Formats: sequence, structure tokens, C-alpha cells
Amino acid sequence: MGHLDERDLVDSLDRWAEAGLISAEQAGAIAAHEGIDSLAPVPAARGLSGGVLLQYACSLVALGAVFGIYFTVLDGMSGWSRFGVMVAVAAGWTALAWLLAKAGGTAAADALGFSAAVLWYAASLQASSAVGWLGDDSTPAEMRTAFFLTSAVGAVAGYAAARSLPAPLAALGVPVAIAWGGGVFGWWMGDARSEGPGTAGAQVMVVLGLLLAALAFTEATLRLDRTARIWWQIGALAVANVAGVVLAIGEGGAYEGLLFAYAVWLAVAAVVARQRVAVVFAALTLYEYIGIVVFRTFEGAMAAIIILALVGLGTALGGTVAQRGGWRRLRLGR
Repeated sequence: MGHLDERDLVDSLDRWAEAGLISAEQAGAIAAHEGIDSLAPVPAARGLSGGVLLQYACSLVALGAVFGIYFTVLDGMSGWSRFGVMVAVAAGWTALAWLLAKAGGTAAADALGFSAAVLWYAASLQASSAVGWLGDDSTPAEMRTAFFLTSAVGAVAGYAAARSLPAPLAALGVPVAIAWGGGVFGWWMGDARSEGPGTAGAQVMVVLGLLLAALAFTEATLRLDRTARIWWQIGALAVANVAGVVLAIGEGGAYEGLLFAYAVWLAVAAVVARQRVAVVFAALTLYEYIGIVVFRTFEGAMAAIIILALVGLGTALGGTVAQRGGWRRLRLGR
């Protein structure tokens, strides 16, 4: 069925038959013409309802309000007091998400589970600050220790929420936390005296992000459901993409070539494994590479920007036409 949504058509046919506008035989004939098996179960509704969107939005707004209170009202408290407050809030958020999951409020439980993972990560950051590992006077070694430990806490909290609540959205932060921990390792190996991950740390984040995304290609590897694995891929590929683009822009040279290589490798892996999220990020990375080369070559010339925009739009439109079988309608030479 190409031009009508199957569920919408079935619902419409039922309404028309009940109103006497068409007979049951006519409804069956229309369904058969559109390739619908009238004996098969009606497919589930697609997309998100308004109520589900409200649950996600309001849960995340509540998370923002918590951080607003944390950075304003609690600003005058001692470090350990703020840590205690954050742990209490994180525990309460986790308990509420668990109760909602048991009660069937899956959307709110998902959003609150994600928020709980973020709050546990924030609590670990506050603990690092309280002991003096984060702050203006911290040494690079103290900052690395803090970032190693907090990345571990963030990864564990996100994975536990994604598996146990369940809160698939929490899987978004797990590869980000792990990749950040890898970046800290690259910082230590590359230049332990610097005050940031630098080039070595960013490169480790790119490679680790791609490897973590590959783990989500199969269902059995991570023991997460399909939705959680999609969020996992988004987090892993996003951190790899950002780190790769920052390197290509800041360092240039070989890192531009590596960005192109990553785009090609990711595209091949995505097509072979049939992973749509990876295809999107492969296309995005390739387009970013082209954009960086164009801007560096033509120094931001307006004509180059326009041409790049037209190439992107033309490719998108051409892909849409090809996907819908438009190329078969071409009759060249006639």
C-alpha cells in the first residue's frame, strides 16, 4: 500500500460501513484493492500522541527546574550539603520512575528514568567538586580522576535505567559517558600536563564512539530493546561526529581526511547492517566534510555556500525520487 496509511483506511472503512455509506462487501473490496488483509489484526497506531509528548516534555521541564534550584537557591550551601540534596533528588526521581513504569506510564517513566540517570551523574560531579577534584584550583590529575569516576557513574546509571525501569531514553547518555571516559584516557596518554583532552583525547572519543555504535547493531550484544539501542546509537554517533568535526576544523590536514574516511566506513557498515541511524550520521558526516573543504578552499565565498546548499537539496530530492521509484518512469530516448 503506497499512498494511504493502512490503519487510517481501515478505520475509515469501518466508519463508512457503520454509517451505511458502503456495504461490508464494498469495504472488503476496497481493502483488498489496497493490499490489506481484512482478517489480519489492525496495525498499531504510529507516531506519538499529544499525551505522550506532554509526559516527555513536562518530565524534562521538571528536570530543568531541579537544576535551576540547584544553581540558584542551593548556591550558598556547602559542597557536601549540595551533594546530599542531589542524591536525595536523584533517588526520589528513580523511585518515581520505577513506580510509573510498574503502573504502565511508560512515557513518563522513560523521561524520568533518563532524568534520574542525569541526576546521578550530576551528583557524582558534585561529589568530585566537594572533595576538591573539580574547581579553579584543581590540578590536571585531579580533573582526570573526577572525569573518570563521573563517566563511570553516568554510564552505569544510564544503563541501569535503560534495563531496569525500563527507560530506553537513558541509553542515550551511556555511550556519551563511556566515550568521554575514553577521551580522558587519551588526554592522559597524549599530554598528561594539559588542562583538557586535546587532540589525542578527541581522537579516542571518535574511535570509541564508532565502536560503541557498532555494538548496538545486534540485539544480543547490549541486551537492550530496539528503542534503547536506537538511542544508544544516536548518543555514540553524535559524540563521534562532534569530536571528529572539531578535529577536522581545528587541526585540518590529516584529520579532514579521517573525517571523510569515517563517513565512508560508517556508510558501508550502515548499509550492510541496515541501520538507519548510522546511515543518517554517515550522510551528515560526509556533508560536514564537504562543507569544511569548501569553506577552507573558497574561504567562505558566497557562491560556494550557495552551490553547497543546492548540492545538498538536490541530493535529498534525488534520493526521494529514487526511493519512490521515480527513476523507473524515465523513458530516455523515446
